Amino acid sequence: MTPPVIRPAFAKVNLFLDTLEKRPDGYHTLKTLFERIDLADEVALRPIPGSQIRCRCSDPALPADRSNLAVRAAEGYQALLGKPLGVEITLTKRIPMAAGLGGGSSDAAAVLAGLQEMTGGGVDPKALLDLARTLGADVPFFLADVPFAWGEGRGDKIAPADFSVRLRHLLVQPDFPIPTAAVYRGHVLTPFHPDARLLSEAVKTGRVERIRPHLYNALEPSVERLFPAVAGVKRALEEAGLKRPMVSGSGSTVFALCDGREPAAGAMERLSKQHPTWRVWTSQTSGSIPSKPGGRGAA
Repeated sequence: MTPPVIRPAFAKVNLFLDTLEKRPDGYHTLKTLFERIDLADEVALRPIPGSQIRCRCSDPALPADRSNLAVRAAEGYQALLGKPLGVEITLTKRIPMAAGLGGGSSDAAAVLAGLQEMTGGGVDPKALLDLARTLGADVPFFLADVPFAWGEGRGDKIAPADFSVRLRHLLVQPDFPIPTAAVYRGHVLTPFHPDARLLSEAVKTGRVERIRPHLYNALEPSVERLFPAVAGVKRALEEAGLKRPMVSGSGSTVFALCDGREPAAGAMERLSKQHPTWRVWTSQTSGSIPSKPGGRGAA
């Protein structure tokens, strides 16, 4: 039996997310800074005879039909390849759904990258990127396979960011999902647009105290207006000693930068005891390189 191709599908947080305008197609023009974190699903791809695409998932709440983005990614890849490519997709889920962490998009990108590996690069990279953009705005970031990147357009025009740092976070997913579409429908554009360059310069230092003031999520007011309990999650993080907690993407996950392992572990223990229905965990930048001389990472 041919061994499967196994790839991690990492989660992300948005350190910066500004909405610039509403587009005619209903999407918003964004400026965002993605950070890939080490929370990850596992995607296993096993070739099977014929052209059938099958999907199995460790989480029974996640559909295994073409409503699953991973299945649509495989279908799109097969169409670009121009010949039958039967595959069985096995998803081992660790990233929560509807949490603002990009789990579905990351699974789709892992399927595309895994099928490229399986076929020896059977699809032109530009065509693959175009396919990724049709699947979801976050998919191109995960396909880029970098720790940090700026996203523009719908968030799908990716420019890798050369930050030689590793950041550490505490993340909390409350016991309710938040549908992305509802947040964007309820979002009100404002004339305020912070300077993303200030965050970029701060991240380069790796100093948490310099980064925190420049974190920004324009969707946060909409999230809190539609789901007032999110404000309570942020207060709980602050009471646990974490500064400047922020919603990731459209939520429901709230995260905070941490100064090191011990503060993160202490806050995690406290929040887990106080709120047993919440999922609380620590994470850090995935795939970063050691800090350059003169800077220091947060880990």
